[in-house]
Amino acid sequence: MTKTAILRARVETKKIEAAEKIFSKLGISVGDAINLFLSQVTIQKGIPFTPTTRPHLDFSNASLEEIGRRYIDRIPNSETSAALREKPGNQFKTASQVLKSLKS
Repeated sequence: MTKTAILRARVETKKIEAAEKIFSKLGISVGDAINLFLSQVTIQKGIPFTPTTRPHLDFSNASLEEIGRRYIDRIPNSETSAALREKPGNQFKTASQVLKSLKS
């Protein structure tokens, strides 16, 4: 059996309650979420997300232009957009069909 340790931290009540609602929808506990976070820190050898002071932008708190400026690096350029509009080439229903196509 894996050894466990007790972790104590001071957390604002409103923050923990808001997080618990989200974790509940995901079917995990606060302890599960903390273990997940610590596992990712270990795997990635750092914080598994980019800490920021900028709020998440969506249509409830920002204009389309502001969202575009913030996330310009995530908007496909014209070449990528054209490729996404193309009809897919070969489509396969089974893995064996894919392998057969690759061998030919």
